[in-house]
Formats: sequence, structure tokens, C-alpha cells
Amino acid sequence: MIRPVHILSLGVALGLAMGCSSVAKRLTDPSYTGPFRSQFNHSSMGFDVLKTVTRVAILPTALPEGGLGTPQSEAATEVQASLIAELRQDGPFEVVFYVPPKGRWLQGALELRTTEALPSQLLQDVQRQTSAEAILFSSLSTYQPYPPLRIGIKLTLVRVHDGAVLWQFDDGFNAGEAATLNDARKYLRESLGVETDPPPALSVDSPLRFIRYGVSRSVRLLKRDFQPATTPPSGATNGIQKGSSGTQSKKT
Repeated sequence: MIRPVHILSLGVALGLAMGCSSVAKRLTDPSYTGPFRSQFNHSSMGFDVLKTVTRVAILPTALPEGGLGTPQSEAATEVQASLIAELRQDGPFEVVFYVPPKGRWLQGALELRTTEALPSQLLQDVQRQTSAEAILFSSLSTYQPYPPLRIGIKLTLVRVHDGAVLWQFDDGFNAGEAATLNDARKYLRESLGVETDPPPALSVDSPLRFIRYGVSRSVRLLKRDFQPATTPPSGATNGIQKGSSGTQSKKT
């Protein structure tokens, strides 16, 4: 017969073992210790221009060039859903969804890309239907749903009244790169509650979750650029020259 005191001791021992294991994981697992992905290709017209945008129309996400299969369609749908979800969570502007008339300009909303000239009719129709100051175009530029997972995401914020590009993100995510994998696993744990094991385990085995990670990183930059820059303390310098104007292109 096992006495209660023995059961209690066993429970305490198991708890301590689990606690030690958790501490060891935090000290050795690169999803806790890094390095993490920190450089992303994006450009911005700056807060003074962006702050005038209070409502944004989101168009359907475009597929990769030549990508008309089911995996690409599902991936584009996930980009769109993740984009809307991220922006509606403490987003810097109101989000409205715009579906262009089928057969006009977008060929079913799959072909228009911001590398092409935007039809003036599209901008006028968006403004008339949604009263939005800007349009957010999105596209899945590349997609590899097998290990190592790879996705490319392009977001372009265009002002409606003149077609000017206010903000843009154009970068790829490769789970085969250590810093990106660490960053993705950290996102899965902190944002989705999904615990993963470090390599050689297949740490990220869900293409859709990996897409959510990529979208979250791009939207995080967009939200940051919609916030005023932090003023450094008097006498401090941060390497940024005052008085500059125009588009600020940066790896950040």
C-alpha cells in the first residue's frame, strides 16, 4: 500500500523534474535563445503620410505566377484570412473587404499585381464602394508546401486618390534557415500555443501555420510604421538624419 506521503513526494519529484526540463529547454532551445529573423525587405513613406489613412480596402490575395493548383489557392486564401485577422487585432486603421466585379480588371481577382499599372477605374470604384483612402494588395509570390517550407509574401499599400505606393513589404521566409525557423517556432509557441521540438525534429510541419507566421511578421512592420517614431532623449543620436523626405527603403 502506497502511503499518501509517498504519493506527495512522488508528485513533488515529478514537478521538479518537469521544471528542470523546462528551464533546460529555455537555456538550450534556439526558439528561446535565438538567433531570430530580424531583417525584412520593406519600404515606407513614413508616419506623417501613413497617419492620414484611416480606412483600407483589402483585395483578394493574388496567386503566385502560374500557380493555379489547389495548394496555391489554399495558401492564398490563408494569406488573406491571416492578413485580415492580424489587422483587425489592434490594427492602425479600419479594414473593409473589396471584391472587384468578376471579369473586370482582375479576371476573378487572381491576376492583378502591383507590378502592373493599376486601372484608374479600379481605384475609383474602390473609393466609391468603400470610402477607403487606400488599398492593400497582397500576393503569395512563392510557395513550397514541403520541407523546408518556403513562402514569399508581397504587400503593397496604395493611396486611392493618386495611386501612390505608401508602404510595401516584399520578402520570403525559408524554414531551412536557422534564424527564420527559430523565429517561426517562437511565434507558434507565443501566438498559437503550439510547442515544437528543435531540429533534427521536423519543427514546422504545417504550411498554413508557417504562412500565418510570415503574415504576422509583415503586419507587425506595417503596424509599427503607423506609429510615430520614438523621440530620443535630448542630446542622443540614433543615426537617423532629420529633414529627409520621400520613401524610406530599409531592411529592418
